[in-house]
Amino acid sequence: MPRNKTRGTSILSNDSSPGTLTGARVGTPSRVRQDCAGLDDTPASQLDREKLLQHLGRDALHGSISRDFQSAYRVVVDEETGKKRSVPRLYRTDSEKLGRCEYVMLTNKQYSAVMVIDVDQPGESGGHPVHLNAYVKSVIFALVQRGIGPAWAGINPLSGKAQFIWLIDPVYTGKNKHSSNMELLKATSQELGALLAHDPHFAHRFSRSPFYTGKSVEAYRWYHQHDRVIRLQDFLRQVREMAGHPQYGKNMRQQFSSGRELINAVKARREEAQAFKALAEDVENEIGAGLDQYDPELIDGVRVLWISQGCAARDETAFRHALKTGHRLRAAGQRLTDAAIIDAYEHAYNIAQHVGAAGRRSEMPPMRDRQTMARRVRGYVTQSRNNAYSGSHAPRKTSSSERKALATMGRKGGQKAAQRWKTDPQGEYAQRQIQKLEKTHRLKKAQGRSTKSRISQMVNDQYVQTGTLPSWLEIEKETGVSRATVARHVAALKKSGDHPEL
Repeated sequence: MPRNKTRGTSILSNDSSPGTLTGARVGTPSRVRQDCAGLDDTPASQLDREKLLQHLGRDALHGSISRDFQSAYRVVVDEETGKKRSVPRLYRTDSEKLGRCEYVMLTNKQYSAVMVIDVDQPGESGGHPVHLNAYVKSVIFALVQRGIGPAWAGINPLSGKAQFIWLIDPVYTGKNKHSSNMELLKATSQELGALLAHDPHFAHRFSRSPFYTGKSVEAYRWYHQHDRVIRLQDFLRQVREMAGHPQYGKNMRQQFSSGRELINAVKARREEAQAFKALAEDVENEIGAGLDQYDPELIDGVRVLWISQGCAARDETAFRHALKTGHRLRAAGQRLTDAAIIDAYEHAYNIAQHVGAAGRRSEMPPMRDRQTMARRVRGYVTQSRNNAYSGSHAPRKTSSSERKALATMGRKGGQKAAQRWKTDPQGEYAQRQIQKLEKTHRLKKAQGRSTKSRISQMVNDQYVQTGTLPSWLEIEKETGVSRATVARHVAALKKSGDHPEL
């Protein structure tokens, strides 16, 4: 359907008039299609680039001719001290030399007028929006439908990877100073990046330049969409809605219509967490019995679980394999690194997708969730049967308001129990509860002794082997207990004389 691409004037300075920038394809019918992620596929014009430069509000930009970013700096000698220092190579925005830079810094730590998201998900070659990764296209299309699509889209003609640019109201911060607006930009970038399965290592420094005019075969193809300037707070709210994440705010309203609805929701999340715990314990028992070596249905070392014939349970398969890998690493005395656990998860997920996709596209969780999953797996493996375990898709933590509602419910139940204790202290109910308390007390004491023993063993082993003592943080990571627990047991070991002294 034709659409008039009227360019807004909100980014223009007060002394500029819309007439000074006429000609930017105003009234040109766009070729927007869903298979293009809702993006206009008209290549950006020189006038589009001039408008972007005007919004950036910079006289010069730090650029790099190639991916050799060291060459983007030059060494100068201070005339007073004689010391050498490195300074960035700056290119005036009105010079042709800027067009030779394939990379450019659109933002810096003190100032930003744009938000850049680097999407490291490969698509197809060609450099057209239709060649974007299928998942990325679905997210971008949803953003466009909400009226918050990117202002610029840059696509790698060889791999289909992309960078997207949003125009924002400029945010500032002084050197080494905190800025709430910069923190808001950081939070928005992280939420949007996670939704788009972005490159988590992209530091928002050198990005592909929309102003490049060279002939590199790897040069991104840029498509200008609009000149709307987004309000970060509203944008972040909409992105969180799309991702299904809770809104964070000082005065966040209750998410549930009633206390009963809240309680039921929390109960459901607890049941789900217990299910994940049961899964982890099942895996632990399977590892302990050495059952894998007798499994005739292993595929490249992975036991694929099935929802139905031909339809694999991809997430559960991946979780189980990651847990098994964690147990095996620990048994072999190797470190449970995030990379090792994530690699195991991805390997199993891809196997399950290959043999049992059943027409479904890959829905690998974003890297942030995979990193969370790795930490949870490591925590469970090091602590063994710990009820704090949850998978990457496990329910979120209970909020303060939810805890209060549960506390209210608990108080009502406690009042009823107290009444039963008072009216019949020698009765069956009271005696049964006493037995439970005694059993729980014995169990807690045994757990405490076990934890203390593990901490003591770790401290003494390191002292004997290296002559040094581990830090509290190292003990936390190794044993999986809290800092307060470490402090308590270390103090007890010192008091009893069982803690070595340097």
